[in-house]
Amino acid sequence: MTKTDVINNIMANYQQYGIDQEWLEESIKSGEEQGFSYQTIYTGLRMALGSATGQEELFTVAEMAEALGEPEGEIIRQIEELTGELQEAGEDTEQYFRRYDTGEIQCFMIPAGGLKS
Repeated sequence: MTKTDVINNIMANYQQYGIDQEWLEESIKSGEEQGFSYQTIYTGLRMALGSATGQEELFTVAEMAEALGEPEGEIIRQIEELTGELQEAGEDTEQYFRRYDTGEIQCFMIPAGGLKS
């Protein structure tokens, strides 16, 4: 992910909420100064803006692992632990965690020069 990707994606999803590019670029600059990757900056902005606007944002285990600086296995362990606690308390775990079957992974082989028209 690049800085341009972060700007384009955030503006596409949040411009209608009054997010302007100047504010966004300052937020990105702050993340850069803290040494965050653009993927981590993007995930953090999505978390903050989703919370502020009420727009639902879904995050993959990989995104959460990078944002929190934890291995994916640890994120999964924590999700499973919290899911059990929420179920015991009678909470609807779908508010917090959702499991999606991504289906069959497809692989395409394109020979050299195969995309030339």
